[in-house]
Amino acid sequence: MKELYQAIRTDLIDLYENDKIENAVNFNRAVGKEFIAENFKPMYFSGNYQAKTVFVMLNPGSGMNNNYSFAKSDKSKYENVEEFINSYIDGHTNYGKLDFNRLDNFDLKQAAFLLPFKDAGIQIPDFTEDLNNKGLKLKAKESVLMNKLQLELIPYHSTKFDELLRNEKVAFQNIEIFVPHIKRLLNVISEIDRKYVIFGAKQFYYLFQAYNAIIPETFAFIKNKSFAIDGLKNKVNLSLVEINHNGKKINTLIAHSFPRRDLPNAFVKMKNYGELCFKELKNNQI
Repeated sequence: MKELYQAIRTDLIDLYENDKIENAVNFNRAVGKEFIAENFKPMYFSGNYQAKTVFVMLNPGSGMNNNYSFAKSDKSKYENVEEFINSYIDGHTNYGKLDFNRLDNFDLKQAAFLLPFKDAGIQIPDFTEDLNNKGLKLKAKESVLMNKLQLELIPYHSTKFDELLRNEKVAFQNIEIFVPHIKRLLNVISEIDRKYVIFGAKQFYYLFQAYNAIIPETFAFIKNKSFAIDGLKNKVNLSLVEINHNGKKINTLIAHSFPRRDLPNAFVKMKNYGELCFKELKNNQI
């Protein structure tokens, strides 16, 4: 965890001492406008760093508040920067327990999707069989938060990623901005033997194609497939991708349709989507 910890430490020291994160400022400068939040705590990870299952998202999608100041609102909660850093690491590692009594549809989407993944290191009760059972949902949520590792490509808050990654052409134009963040992800993923690595957005497909133009043969695109799910107007999509990094070959899955607007609370359909992805991954061992 050394590399991830150092990235977190650098950003948190900036935030604590300067009320802004220099890396976020530089990202916005490279883009040419205020694209990500510069003064919010970043979200590099949550859950178990040693987990067998890794779920990677684009970024924490909260909006920005230009009136917010960490120094004025939150700095006084900590005796010093070391306490701030330690509190951050502990909070993100144990978020599933700390947030035990709140239902969250995004976390439940992940739990439903991962239900069919066997030997994932996550004991998820099948809450889709009793959607009115709040206790079952809370157990599923806690288990998925505590026992998988969630990573964010860009750890800074924004709701505008489509502007930079809306298609393959735009991803190629902006790839230089993303290269260090992709490298960090690949280093973290490959540091430990993982069972499942899932990227939860179609934009990763564009990014990985663009990344290969800079560091060739890092990603091998094995298969793209679409499926129909009863009750959904549009098909769901997936890609199987092999990562070649640091001497390791890692089978991964891009779940293109995971963030789709017609799958926000449709937990049964999300479970069906996860089952299709799991079967395709297992039946096409690279």
